[in-house]
Amino acid sequence: MNEVREVICRSQWAKTLWVLVGLGVTGVVAALLLWAFTGLDVWSAVAVLSAAAALAPLNKAVARVRADTHGVHSHTLLRRRSVRWSDIADLQVRLKYVQKPSLQDVRRLVVVRRGGQGGRGGRKWTLPLPVGYTTQQRIQDRDFTDKLEAFRELHRRHGTPESSHLVVVSNRTAGSGWAGSLLVSVLLLVLAGAAAYTVPGTDAYLRDWRSAERCTAETPAAERGETCWTTVPAVIEYTEPSRGKGASWLYFADARPMERLSVRREAAEAFHEGDEVELTVWRGNVKKVAGEHHTWREYDAPPGLTAASAALLVLIAGYPAARVLVRVRRRRRPEDEELPPVLPFVAVLAGTALWLLPLCYLHPTTLFATRLTTVWPLAGALVSLALFTWAWHATRFREPEESGPGRGAMAHHPE
Repeated sequence: MNEVREVICRSQWAKTLWVLVGLGVTGVVAALLLWAFTGLDVWSAVAVLSAAAALAPLNKAVARVRADTHGVHSHTLLRRRSVRWSDIADLQVRLKYVQKPSLQDVRRLVVVRRGGQGGRGGRKWTLPLPVGYTTQQRIQDRDFTDKLEAFRELHRRHGTPESSHLVVVSNRTAGSGWAGSLLVSVLLLVLAGAAAYTVPGTDAYLRDWRSAERCTAETPAAERGETCWTTVPAVIEYTEPSRGKGASWLYFADARPMERLSVRREAAEAFHEGDEVELTVWRGNVKKVAGEHHTWREYDAPPGLTAASAALLVLIAGYPAARVLVRVRRRRRPEDEELPPVLPFVAVLAGTALWLLPLCYLHPTTLFATRLTTVWPLAGALVSLALFTWAWHATRFREPEESGPGRGAMAHHPE
């Protein structure tokens, strides 16, 4: 290993990748010829898709990473990049758990640039090669291991490693990123806010509909269809029940009072051609279709269901938020230190769901309006706070002596 002067990494699947590239190019050529002969625009779209399908394997097929006495050099289809050994603080391994039938994990080599204490503040660069695989039988890729040792040897000889310890970072260690989890949590909270925003309007709409009465001759024309509902006769021309998850339709003769109406599949099957029906119209919407043998009513989701759905989204957002919290609390710990599980915070979310979801469903717009809707959330919040305090204590950092005999805070990763 002391005689290592250069390491060249290429994809071990190069032949297969070039076959995929050839298939993609063949698809592009065939689609362009068909487009030229037929003039159908669909073939131009097929050509674009085939070209995109060929680019991914082409980029992997031409990728090459070389390490020599000067540093690390990467060549891909779109970019070339080099880093000198003197600018590299450390070499790490990024471990990704796959759990596929034939694989257990995938390993990548990461270059940590200088820029912070222990290399933690430096930028990280995941090399396209080498890539190592571990099978379910725990058989590791020897080629990756050999190249990793060669990279480290070159770093020791021509650079200044900040540590002799090989850091292995995975989703279960303190060095893993948390930006993705934070983004997912924020997006879920935005969806929850959008759903909660519609609850008052939905509640007011349903209250108006339930209190609306039939229009009479004395009802002013400006108020017809707004404060009261009207009925319109119609004849079913034909129905179109959906065969899958699509919409089912009722079509009306002479397109009066409308061409068609979307209904449930059961209603489309219950009505028949020539049926005389009566449509109940309110605020421009058909609320009911009444026939001799069947009546269809428009389904209005109750505001409680929307409020409970919003609360459920908030609770789901709490899971990635808990992952972020656990990682932020370990931000000053070694990057390969194993993180505690987030299960205690999952228990907090589950306990909160037991009181929050029924409250939102039964009282979506009357929170703190009565004694019940005041005591209920306050008592539930105290329970959730107690559970959160327990979870915070359960996931705190423990010194090795706190962990008991034979247990340490540091996760062990074989090199």
